[in-house]
Amino acid sequence: MNFNRLSGIFIAVTLFIWILIFGFLPQQKHQAVKEISIPSPPKQVGLVSKLEEAELYTLKQKNFPINIKDTIPSAKEEVEKVDLNLYVYKVGAFKSPGKIRKLIQSYKDAGFPSFTEKNGSDKDLTDVLVGPFVSKEDIQKNEKEFNLIAGINSGEVLSWNL
Repeated sequence: MNFNRLSGIFIAVTLFIWILIFGFLPQQKHQAVKEISIPSPPKQVGLVSKLEEAELYTLKQKNFPINIKDTIPSAKEEVEKVDLNLYVYKVGAFKSPGKIRKLIQSYKDAGFPSFTEKNGSDKDLTDVLVGPFVSKEDIQKNEKEFNLIAGINSGEVLSWNL
């Protein structure tokens, strides 16, 4: 398109918008002026009127015995009963990134969450962990399958916190 066509389209669209805005908006001279009355708030009755009738008096006895003995069982005892730890199954510590990726993918394919952490004693090794699980029983139910996927005889159940 050339410049003349673009400028023509621009002018036509601008005129159309001006006609829409000023042609269809209501004009002040065509609108009826209405008085708006705002009602006053209703007079308060009930508690306020009773409050005005209340009598004030002073207490003669100033030392009241207050029983502050705690009768509610301690929440600390309840929290100590609940096991808030999560558990993971340590498959092993590996050095090869290829072996680690293969194991992680195998567990994911089997439907188990798995992840890695740096080994605490040897920084060159990476631990492969399956989980976390809510209880040790969940790990024990699936331990044979964990071992079969990794090709090991046994792993280690560890307590794991976020």
